[in-house]
Amino acid sequence: MSIELLSLTAFAITRISAGVGFRLGLRDHPNERKQHRGSIPLTGGLAVFITLLIGTVMLDAPVYTPQMLAIATFIFIVGVFDDVRHISPATRLLVQFVSGFALATYGGITLYNVGDLLAVGDISLLWLGAPLTALSVAGLCNAYNMIDGIDGLAASVTALPLLVLYLLALQAGHPMADFLLLMLTPLAVFLLFNLGPNNRFLPRIFLGDGGSVTLGFLVAASLIYFSQEQNAIIEPVTALWLVTVPLMDMLATMLRRHRKGRHLMEADRSHLHHSLMDLGLGPRQTLTAMVSWAVICASVGLALEAIPAYMSLCCYLAVFALHCTLVVKSESIGKRLDIQYR
Repeated sequence: MSIELLSLTAFAITRISAGVGFRLGLRDHPNERKQHRGSIPLTGGLAVFITLLIGTVMLDAPVYTPQMLAIATFIFIVGVFDDVRHISPATRLLVQFVSGFALATYGGITLYNVGDLLAVGDISLLWLGAPLTALSVAGLCNAYNMIDGIDGLAASVTALPLLVLYLLALQAGHPMADFLLLMLTPLAVFLLFNLGPNNRFLPRIFLGDGGSVTLGFLVAASLIYFSQEQNAIIEPVTALWLVTVPLMDMLATMLRRHRKGRHLMEADRSHLHHSLMDLGLGPRQTLTAMVSWAVICASVGLALEAIPAYMSLCCYLAVFALHCTLVVKSESIGKRLDIQYR
């Protein structure tokens, strides 16, 4: 199967999945937090993952490990069940942590080394590798799930690290470059539907929890795989820069909820994209701003590979502090701007 045929296959599957979502009632409805119009199918993640599985078989594309794909399938099934029945945040977190631990112990993809983060040489994780891999997977699964709040955002910030890794892997002649392209293709097709005109030919469709959580898992697995040992094409600290927007948005949002005395996993309008829209930006302007910020951070991270890892980490922590400050203070900033405008 050529990439052109894979694209057509992804388009057909995505279009069919939209109809399936309507027929099965697997749709997202607007409320005070979700301000889209009409009921939207939650089967975008289904289309992306089925295309990935079909492409793996028909393209005979190598995967990082077969076990990794099996774990991804498990976490996807749980995510779809969450879309249908809704499971508790604690249960979701447990499933994600167990999946991350399985990735390290059964899936063959583990954080062995985090580089020279303390200016004392490369830090080997030893027995901490499996739990930190689990923590990384659970963190990114939640980060991508939480940032999936406006059209195109979750898919775009998923595609960015995968695209960077694909270009670097292609340049290095890495055999897993094809698998990265295999993930990028259905993501690009999904964005056509998610950001398209919402007509009979291109109906609007959402990722759903099954999609966003599975994409978070795949990004985590990809970043770990390509930053460790013989497969390394980036420094481990650079992985943080490639997922700056979803990771910082999750942590800053949880900090903001804590300050307001709310549950850390309670869905609300505390995210950066909500704050930007409250400040007057439209959804597409907010998407452009956040994706642009993600691209800038990724570019900075890649550029900082020329300096020691601990210096890159210091720069990252400074950006993180600035990001959290802006998110936490965004409400008061908005009020001041509104007073000045009046």
